[in-house]
Order: sequence, then structure tokens, then C-alpha cells
Amino acid sequence: MSRKLKLILSSSLVASLMIAGCGSDKQESVTVNLEAFTSPDGNIGCIADEKMVRCDIRRKQWKVKKDPACPLDYGNGLMVADGEAEIVCAGDTTLGSGPDVAPGIVNLVGPFECATGDFGDSMRCENMLTGNGFELSADSYETF
Repeated sequence: MSRKLKLILSSSLVASLMIAGCGSDKQESVTVNLEAFTSPDGNIGCIADEKMVRCDIRRKQWKVKKDPACPLDYGNGLMVADGEAEIVCAGDTTLGSGPDVAPGIVNLVGPFECATGDFGDSMRCENMLTGNGFELSADSYETF
């Protein structure tokens, strides 16, 4: 199946699941499996596969000290694989890579689980096998 068709099908699934929850007062979690996804406010874009998850952020108020070992852009995102979460050194971006994932939708790819915050302006991702992960928003970030 082509990547474009997967994206269209994934987008349709997310839209259908969001519409299905309309009219309900009860906030339920829905699980999807997207390899690329975006926070509802469009500020955070993520990619995931069986080995890692990475999220980049467009607008942020926090800053990190430049890593002299990184010859590319440093501090525009976070990633987690098998070990501890870390700040990304990259020459590309994950922004705009996939459909919006509304609050209440949990995205699972391999051992990685990601979910947006209640207001759609943050993203929390965790390796469910190790317990390592991160949370980021425009205001702050945390690795664990």
C-alpha cells in the first residue's frame, strides 16, 4: 500500500473516530496506529516506527544550550528509542508529516504510545517497554 494511500486512510479513520465521539459527554480514549501525526494546534509534528518516536515543535518559549557535537539544528524536538529520551539533532523536520490527532486519541506504534494533552497543545510519548519518554509543549519540555 502506498504511503499516500496509508495517510489518506489514516486521516479518514481519525476523522471517523472523532465524529463517532461527538455528542457524548463521556471522554473516552480511542487508539489509532499512525506513523506520522500532528497535535491539534499544528505546533507539534511526530513520526514513529517500531524503533523510535520523534516529535518536533514549531513555536516554543523554552531554549536549550547548543550541543557542540551537533552540526545540524539542535533543540527543535525530542525523541525516544530504547534508552532515555533525548533532544534531537537533525537537518530535517517531522512537522506537517501527518493528520491531527485530537485529545483523547492514543497513537500506538510498536512499543511507543503518544497522546496529546487535554487542550491539544502538548504531546506525551513513552516507550511502554522501558518507561522512558518525553512530554513537550510550547511552554516547556520534560524527559523521563
